[in-house]
Amino acid sequence: MELTNEQRKCFGLELVDPSWERKEIPSNAVHPERSDGVDILYFDGDILRKVVNARNSGGFRESAYNLKTQDDRTMIAPITSKGKPKRLNGVNIARCSAHGTYIDVSINKFGTADVLVGNYDTQRTYYSSHMACVKLPWEEFLAKWTAETTEKDLAEVEEFSSAGRKHCKFKEGDFFRFKFDRRNYGYGRILFDVHKWVKSGGAFWNVLMTRPVCVSIYHIVTEDPDVSIEELSKLDSCPSEYVMDNIFFYGDCEIIGNAPLPDEIDYPIMYGRSISALDRDKICLCIGRLYKELPLKGNENPGRKFMNNSIGFWPHIDMNIVKACEEAKSNEPYWEPKRLREDWGDIRDPIFAKEYKAMMKQFGL
Repeated sequence: MELTNEQRKCFGLELVDPSWERKEIPSNAVHPERSDGVDILYFDGDILRKVVNARNSGGFRESAYNLKTQDDRTMIAPITSKGKPKRLNGVNIARCSAHGTYIDVSINKFGTADVLVGNYDTQRTYYSSHMACVKLPWEEFLAKWTAETTEKDLAEVEEFSSAGRKHCKFKEGDFFRFKFDRRNYGYGRILFDVHKWVKSGGAFWNVLMTRPVCVSIYHIVTEDPDVSIEELSKLDSCPSEYVMDNIFFYGDCEIIGNAPLPDEIDYPIMYGRSISALDRDKICLCIGRLYKELPLKGNENPGRKFMNNSIGFWPHIDMNIVKACEEAKSNEPYWEPKRLREDWGDIRDPIFAKEYKAMMKQFGL
């Protein structure tokens, strides 16, 4: 699964120089998906410049490196004077730092390609087929992507690839813009900075990883990159959720304005038995800045079904879900796919109205 240089241009990848030498080695990577494939290496003299991790499943990852090798390219040279050479193999290459833009293609159980284009240096994402809701076999995806790439797209992906890492500031009440795909924008709002709240002494049931930020995504998918915050304020939103702060800190989501938050905010609800090994005998409830506890004894044990502590780099939405909510003028399309998951349990979902009422009564709210 090797791209041509013309195809690489369309993804912002470093091009292969004609003078580079190509070599294949069996993959001995730890990850089982790659263990039966090959690693395709490109050398510029003794410098390893590019690695394509080709998987027998049909997927691959292409990354750029700048690794000095020695002993007829069988060893990775030490970086420091106190370091030791390491054998040139998939495991040791994966432990070294790649740089610049990469592409990762995995073939899912339906035979379609999950495609991600990102940048190691900036920690940003240029494209995600999941967010864009594109479900095509890889060959069809590649042909469509290259055919639709314009001069504007080439300039944009070049700018993405050459950009330096940014550390951006953000705060509660910020409106932000992001891209679903190369043409369509989405918009959202930051409702709650958990790290800032806890740092100031606020109580929070911290069963979330990293630094969580509560956001809501507006019911809008548009090619307009300049929707005003006044227009956004009039729109409905998908149910709020917690995400890692990376998308704001590194600039994947661009802040476009700020305004005071309304008094009533839809916060995610986390409700369940404590998972702390030091204090298991209590029930916890966290709704934004509201945190309450009850002793387990004498109260119905809710278990973990409604903990609602799933968190990722991006909200659990995609372009089709937001479009459907926009057209239906309702959040019903947001809830429908989640109900198919056995482990799903957001107590705000209307189908849990009975459980929600019992929870509120249990905590005297």
